Amino acid sequence: MDAADDHKWFPWAISAIAKESVLRGNEYRHAEIDNRRLSKLVHLLNSSSDVSPGQSAASLLTPIMYEQFPYQESAYEEMARTHALLVYTEPGESSIPWDEVLGVGLDEAVRASHVLHAWVVNNAGRFDPRILDMPHFQEIYHKVAPRAEIEAAAKLLTADIPSLRDARREADERASLPSRLERYAYNPLKSQPLVDLGREGIWAPQTMLVSRAFLGANLYYRGLARWGKPFADELGDRTQRYVGRQLSLLDGVVLYPEIEYSKSQRSVDWIWVSDAAVILVECKAARLSLDAQAGGDSLAGVMGRYLGAARDQIDRTAGLIRADHSAFDHIPKDRPIVGLVTTAEQFYLAGTPFSGFQSSGAIPAATASLRDLEFLVGLPERDAAHLVIDHAHPNGEGGRFGGAFSDSERKRRNPILEEAWSHFDLLTDMDQETADSDK
Repeated sequence: MDAADDHKWFPWAISAIAKESVLRGNEYRHAEIDNRRLSKLVHLLNSSSDVSPGQSAASLLTPIMYEQFPYQESAYEEMARTHALLVYTEPGESSIPWDEVLGVGLDEAVRASHVLHAWVVNNAGRFDPRILDMPHFQEIYHKVAPRAEIEAAAKLLTADIPSLRDARREADERASLPSRLERYAYNPLKSQPLVDLGREGIWAPQTMLVSRAFLGANLYYRGLARWGKPFADELGDRTQRYVGRQLSLLDGVVLYPEIEYSKSQRSVDWIWVSDAAVILVECKAARLSLDAQAGGDSLAGVMGRYLGAARDQIDRTAGLIRADHSAFDHIPKDRPIVGLVTTAEQFYLAGTPFSGFQSSGAIPAATASLRDLEFLVGLPERDAAHLVIDHAHPNGEGGRFGGAFSDSERKRRNPILEEAWSHFDLLTDMDQETADSDK
């Protein structure tokens, strides 16, 4: 695209257009695209509507948020959390053998994808493997990432058109969406964003997908495909430990791990005792299904299954505390009890009147993602506790938790993320800036 062009294309629109081109294009449609044609496609996408009569606010807003918001989140937290959640291991705990899936360690794969991202951004979206042999590129192998790691990542992220179509077909066999939700259906470019067009070269239609290919949901599904339920269980345990590590950053916090009050019966994952309230923290590593993210028929049921189960656990633990169960003798009884449900991914509408799920419970509760939690623990402990209390309501409609932080609060230091980022310390300043520069 001409650098002088003043158009600003929304990244989710480019992703959707690229997906349709990959899945529906053929050899007879070979006209070159220019800004005028691209502008027309973006306009058609933006003006398209699949609103159904009687559609709820949740089914209307959820797909829009899942389509757009991930592109607007800082890559810093996503990259750092990837290490802190999926690589960092306490002594005595088992590590995840990511090299079985990626060919290299996860840190190395993330760093190499960052190099590839910077590469395609600065080469108008093209990835030319011949540059690996050029003299000026050799310095990269010493300062940023070894050649073998870059090549391994490039191989994993590259696919031709038939392979991408096969990936979509396999995804549809596992869980297909109705045709009216095609805009939000699985996009194979999120896992393999480099498209091999043969003699036409290798291209990244949406360069932002390159640096995100080894983050978030992509890693979740790669791990699930390789290890199945044991991986999901491991992720649940890691999420619980990660939440505890983050809460421990609060100054002077009093924090207790889950309590086994009867054989094989446990409390919520963490009990945070603040001067203002006892905060019961339940962690959920589950992710919304693709149909739920698209605002499909399963949305309310999935929200109920995940958040509802967490609310039940909070209510159960609160009942034991109030009933003076001996296992909870060390928990104060002289202050209110509220709940905090933490989710591994963003449940964007959780805690709002538009969630589509009445997250009711006997104990008022708020819902926060790990991203929200990382901002929360930057506050003084007292302020953090009051923020949870302010967002905790019996019916779950306390307002979107993530919208409660000011710009300055989002910039507070988080030692866990900073330590995790240090594992990518071969990245130059230019690389870090490039992580969010693609539009």
